[in-house]
Amino acid sequence: MFMPKYKRIIDDILLKIHDGDLEVGMKLPSQRNLANHYGVNRSTVIQSLEILQSYGVLESKERDGLYVSNSKWNTYINHNMNWHEYIHNSSSKNNQYFIQRINELEFDESLLRLSTGELSPDLIPNEKFRNIFSKHLTTPLNTNYEHPLGNLNLRSAIVDYVKKRGIQCSEDNICVISGALQGLKLIADGLLIPHSKIIIETPSYINSVHTWHNIRADLKFLPISKIKQQINNIFNVNTQNQNNIFYCIPTLHNPTQNSYTQAEKYKLIQQCKQAHIPIVEDDVYGDLWFEHQRPQPLKSLEDSDNILYISSLSKTVSPGLRVGWIIGKPSVVMHLADLKMQNDYGASSLSQFVATEWLKNPAYHEQHLTHLNRALSIRRDKFLDALNKHFQALGTWTVPQGSYYIWFKLNVPLNMKLLFDSAIRHHILINPGEIYDKNARNYIRFSYSYINIEDIDFALGTLSKLIKNQICNKTN
Repeated sequence: MFMPKYKRIIDDILLKIHDGDLEVGMKLPSQRNLANHYGVNRSTVIQSLEILQSYGVLESKERDGLYVSNSKWNTYINHNMNWHEYIHNSSSKNNQYFIQRINELEFDESLLRLSTGELSPDLIPNEKFRNIFSKHLTTPLNTNYEHPLGNLNLRSAIVDYVKKRGIQCSEDNICVISGALQGLKLIADGLLIPHSKIIIETPSYINSVHTWHNIRADLKFLPISKIKQQINNIFNVNTQNQNNIFYCIPTLHNPTQNSYTQAEKYKLIQQCKQAHIPIVEDDVYGDLWFEHQRPQPLKSLEDSDNILYISSLSKTVSPGLRVGWIIGKPSVVMHLADLKMQNDYGASSLSQFVATEWLKNPAYHEQHLTHLNRALSIRRDKFLDALNKHFQALGTWTVPQGSYYIWFKLNVPLNMKLLFDSAIRHHILINPGEIYDKNARNYIRFSYSYINIEDIDFALGTLSKLIKNQICNKTN
């Protein structure tokens, strides 16, 4: 796959930073030496270095050349950073600290994980995966590269699957991706230009993964409460919206669990159409609706050509399967597929095979969803019982209608970093709200999808005591 020379230089320098061959503060070779090293002219080197400077990866020191920057950007690509240099009191740096510590500790089996947004191993249908492979032991298995858009049989299965959700499309409208996050990254790389605006609901889990923080686009955070209050006039009509996009999770939002009504969804589409803003709809949680029929996706509604629809099997089947999809106009998804091929040459053919067999067989997916939603609703109710028992006087929350999460608001402001560290010492891991919004310092995102159901009461009881102790110490 052809890649321009300047992009190859960018990728190579980023890889060297990632692997620790280039560290913060190290000086880069001269432009002439780089040109000789990469076998290109100096103008190509200059183009690459200017782009890396615009990212914040490199910084210039007057009359002394270019150095690897000590910027926040590099903290997400360099395994060798000293994170403790970033542990201070500002919310943005707390955010960074929380994310790093959570990523580090989520594999510590001694911790009770009260916030993990992942299915518990006992809810993942591994036995059915084994059945899929055993049924096809005599069938020739293809492990070659797949079509840029993804395996045709899988795309056909996705067409039938989303039709049940009200979305009409063909195989040419679908690009198979390695999970929803890759879809967001492809959209950023393939459809945005420098200084585009990405309008994002806030709070947002996007803040916790930094998928779009490292590109040359401006992130504009729009509170969900404001969107709902101003549903007839969300966007300023006098604002230039060319090359902007609106990213949202309309059903069972992470972390708030907000779901727009049908009327609000029509208004969102209308408002974005009038403002000439495409919508990126993230619908990874929509099938986890516990009661009655799930709400319709935006993409299923009339006049929804301005929507790129993203979903995956990560939240409903298995996070390790790494299969998702983007649905949009054929010209758009083919462009994104070309970019994907440049990145990883396509999703795993084995994963696509399993996903195809899974979606083709209603006895697998639909029965699994019925079982999963029943199991998650039982966990939710157990979690709510424990919250009512231990947290009634400490804060407020709403009852989620599906998915994994409870967005809990403390009544009294606390030092969340102290609480976070204290909880870890007591073998409990939580996700502070400021991970998702710098202003959500008195929130915690709880999750009932991963923790063992028999551990919920103990974990919440212990955490409530830590909160009460901190409140007591604060008032004394």
